[in-house]
Amino acid sequence: MKQKKMNKYKNMSLTILFFALFIGELLLVNNSYFINIDNNVYSIIKSMINGTNTIIFKCFSFFGTETFVIILCVILIILKKGRGLAFTAIMFVSTLLTQTIKIIIGRPRPNINPLVIENSFSFPSGHTVTIVVIVGILLFWLWQEKGNLQTYKKIILTVLLVFIAFNVMISRIYLGVHYFSDILAGLTFGIFYLLGTYYYIYNYEKVPLPFKIKK
Repeated sequence: MKQKKMNKYKNMSLTILFFALFIGELLLVNNSYFINIDNNVYSIIKSMINGTNTIIFKCFSFFGTETFVIILCVILIILKKGRGLAFTAIMFVSTLLTQTIKIIIGRPRPNINPLVIENSFSFPSGHTVTIVVIVGILLFWLWQEKGNLQTYKKIILTVLLVFIAFNVMISRIYLGVHYFSDILAGLTFGIFYLLGTYYYIYNYEKVPLPFKIKK
């Protein structure tokens, strides 16, 4: 009981921390403190632009799209049923919150020649929030798995998932549709959302548990 209470406060503290970080990033962006950093990061990534890299990063960017999320949700619902439905609900709320924040903040996309066309607002990066939430849940499932999956295989899968998530984030800057600060805010908000969801589910258990290991 004491350990559970400690874990509860630890999770709550981390949730508050990442929320505060997100608010701090929002205030810095609104006061133009990220301009030089955003420009410098884009200048570095811009030097990578060529035909091959553009194809590669467009492929990585797909993992943060609504199309990919829908495909993944359908697959999980078919294979895992209840867990898949809960995963779908969490992704839906994540998307709804992200799009609401985008509209409220109303930050325009970067004023450059983008390699893809996006019509929504820029802050935070929806692709980043999406891939952080997806990878966060998948990693939780992976490391809670009590089956015969060996540790070294879990490590390989972890590295692969983190590699995909990192490149999804970089792809949004490379393709010219997000500032670095959008990506950073998306990462922070995604982690906050995961921690908040975990805290709510494990302390109140009023929704299906996508984090529980069910056969």
